[in-house]
Amino acid sequence: MRLVWWFAAVFTICLLSIVLSELGTLSPLRNLSLTANAPVQRGLRDVASPISNVFEGITDRGDLAEENERLRDELERFRVQLAEQQDTEARIRELEDALGVKQSRPDDLLKAANVIAEDTAGFKRFIAIDLGQDDGLDEGMVVLSRNGSLIGTIALISADFAWVRLITDPDSAVNAQVNAGEDTTTPAGEGVVTPGTPLPQASATPAPSPAASPQPTAVPPEPARAVAKGELKRGVLLDLLPSDARVAGGDLVLTSGHGGNYPRGLLIGTIKDVEARPQAPFQTATVEPAANLLGLDTVLVLISFQPARLTSP
Repeated sequence: MRLVWWFAAVFTICLLSIVLSELGTLSPLRNLSLTANAPVQRGLRDVASPISNVFEGITDRGDLAEENERLRDELERFRVQLAEQQDTEARIRELEDALGVKQSRPDDLLKAANVIAEDTAGFKRFIAIDLGQDDGLDEGMVVLSRNGSLIGTIALISADFAWVRLITDPDSAVNAQVNAGEDTTTPAGEGVVTPGTPLPQASATPAPSPAASPQPTAVPPEPARAVAKGELKRGVLLDLLPSDARVAGGDLVLTSGHGGNYPRGLLIGTIKDVEARPQAPFQTATVEPAANLLGLDTVLVLISFQPARLTSP
């Protein structure tokens, strides 16, 4: 019974409050309440404002961090795509160079390989390539640059990769020849008159016309034989070069083919300077390798040439 009376009283008060609010009777009380509570509300708002700003800053900072992370991911993707494009373009250029070498050597069988490691520190000069015995390679095979110049030979080999000894390695020795520039010589006795020699008498036979007289001919000198040895400081040193060999800076150094370990005519490099030793049977020369041995990416293995040391006895 008391519960019924309590609900009836609450209902009556709520109904009376609604009626009085509609009639405007409670407006003075509401205004007084708002006026009294305003300072308290402002104080609470001032106290809560920094806390609210902190939470808003944390939220905004989190959004900025997410945005920065997204931008970094996009930038990384673009850089990866650019790197792949540049690498593809470089690879195409390398393969085009290799194709040009193959076309210039139609009788040779060449196989392109990628350089996967370098060991040019200390006392060795080696590179590793991604082809091995499973690809038909063997020790001693000649390795060329993508432009066709000699860079070394296969020294160690496994199933799927091989180590190439560069021509700058101290254990490298290549039988070489120097192709010097052409020399113009005049046949002996032609156009030379020694003092005291009587002049020839006139004869009835007409003298040959100048056009019919022998002309000087350009006679290339014989290639000078030597051995191109690897050296840590100077790269490639041309040793056992005869002292009477007429060589000079810029002359081409090629493989001679002697010994059977290298085919004839592969470009090794050019002579930088010659060191003559008085009264010595030989002179030496420093050779600049034709290939950039410090920046090799693609090389060619000459698999159609079988070095002599690999043939059966």
